[in-house]
Amino acid sequence: MEFGTVAPTFPPIEEVPKTAKRMEEKGYDAIWVADHLMGWYPHDLWKETIFAMRYPSCHMFYDAFCEICYAAPATEKIKFGTSVTEVFRRHPAVLLQQAVTADHATKGRFILGIGAGEAENIVPYGIDFSKPVSRLEEAVEVMKLMLNSDYGEPINYEGKFYRLEDAVFDVKPLGKLPFWFGAHGDRMLKLTAKHGDGWLPTTLPPEVYKERAEKLDRYAKEFGREPEEITKAIFVSLVVDEKPEEVNRLLQSPILKVHALLMPSEFYEMLGYKHPFGKFYGLLDYIPTKYTKEQIMEAIKQVPDEIMRLAYIAGTPEEIVQQFEQYEKLGVSHIVIWNLTYFGDVSKIKTSYALIDEIMSHF
Repeated sequence: MEFGTVAPTFPPIEEVPKTAKRMEEKGYDAIWVADHLMGWYPHDLWKETIFAMRYPSCHMFYDAFCEICYAAPATEKIKFGTSVTEVFRRHPAVLLQQAVTADHATKGRFILGIGAGEAENIVPYGIDFSKPVSRLEEAVEVMKLMLNSDYGEPINYEGKFYRLEDAVFDVKPLGKLPFWFGAHGDRMLKLTAKHGDGWLPTTLPPEVYKERAEKLDRYAKEFGREPEEITKAIFVSLVVDEKPEEVNRLLQSPILKVHALLMPSEFYEMLGYKHPFGKFYGLLDYIPTKYTKEQIMEAIKQVPDEIMRLAYIAGTPEEIVQQFEQYEKLGVSHIVIWNLTYFGDVSKIKTSYALIDEIMSHF
């Protein structure tokens, strides 16, 4: 089992290479950088947290590719990935140029994590967010075409979203540039099966992960690929403590409950509940600046405890080891851990990371 972790994305920039080096020394296999313009919380909610004393806003994100290039020289073997980017804010040629630059900066240790996009990083900035999967599929075709072109070869492409006429793309990756897809729905799973080197969904219950992994394997075979060619991974939001009652307490904190609002309404319905926002899919529908603190606080009151257990991998170290073993049996070979424990209680920063070290050592 490989383990990844998330990179700091807020100032000061000097913390990024220090963290990357420290994570490498601790034995992590990869460090993943969010490609965001916006965070997950209404500003009026964030500014009342203890974190606002150091970070006046939760919307302070460095450019993911610049950050990776800046941090890479401090490391020797840890991989770097975007978790995940999309194709609305950058033309495929520009996105690929940034990805290949990151590949060179990391000496071939870069993973292009890519998905259909999140509304919060696109819609508020006046960018058209229509047909995200179709646009992504075409963009990937364009990028693969550019990667496979010869030096000096004119590239021509006529698509619905992109058009190339006598273009060139001559900066090549050091080896194969891996594409990992943040896929959840059928069309995205098919895209992953056709073009992907890895599958990186966010936290999914084991039974849902199993169902979608089986679909991914089936689609891969339909495209003439071996399912083993695609690394199965998962990005998990994690809450850990030695005491079960402390885990329960942490899961009641408002900041952590916000993440449950990002869960699709189908997960609520699966357990017999209704999403506080009705028919809702967080990645496509949630824009934190559209909500007041009061609206969010009212919504999180309606989040059942069962949903919090779907939104997070939460428990004692022993319980989390058991959950990770479940995923391992389903074929997961790379787990990205986003430790949110201390968002519920800042005093648990050191202890939670120590417990995560303990969990990783089991594998």
